[in-house]
Amino acid sequence: MWRPFLLIHKKMKPIKNSYLIEVNLGSTVPGAGANLTFQDYPQLRNIYVTGVEVLDASTCAVSPSGRAVVTVLSGITLTLIDKFNQEQLKQYPAVDLNPEVRSGFYRDFVPFPLQLTKSFITILSTTSLSANQSILLNIFYVTEAEAQKTLRPRLK
Repeated sequence: MWRPFLLIHKKMKPIKNSYLIEVNLGSTVPGAGANLTFQDYPQLRNIYVTGVEVLDASTCAVSPSGRAVVTVLSGITLTLIDKFNQEQLKQYPAVDLNPEVRSGFYRDFVPFPLQLTKSFITILSTTSLSANQSILLNIFYVTEAEAQKTLRPRLK
């Protein structure tokens, strides 16, 4: 008997590369509906995203820049744009990208070419957010050269 739900519980892809990025809320908390774009990280140019984690204070209390990390992710969404300006992940709830909620697992994706500077976080609710807090994302990826080697055979 075929059980499609078993396909969901596949072996996770190994992490090839990861990069922790920080989005600071600023000196005043952005209002509900505000989009916070990502800055340019040279290491994340020409990459294919394979997965994402969004971390809260229970996972990582202090950001790399020394700021407090948000305590609640429930009012935050993530939109990731590919290099063709298509929304590959649109207003995805950040709380579902927290590895603590997913029993330690991260969300893995069919790899796509990320355009980070057009991607953004949306604040839906400012409850539990404070000025100068940061949102941390751990981006899992392969380089464009790695993607061409591993993805090209599957496309045939």
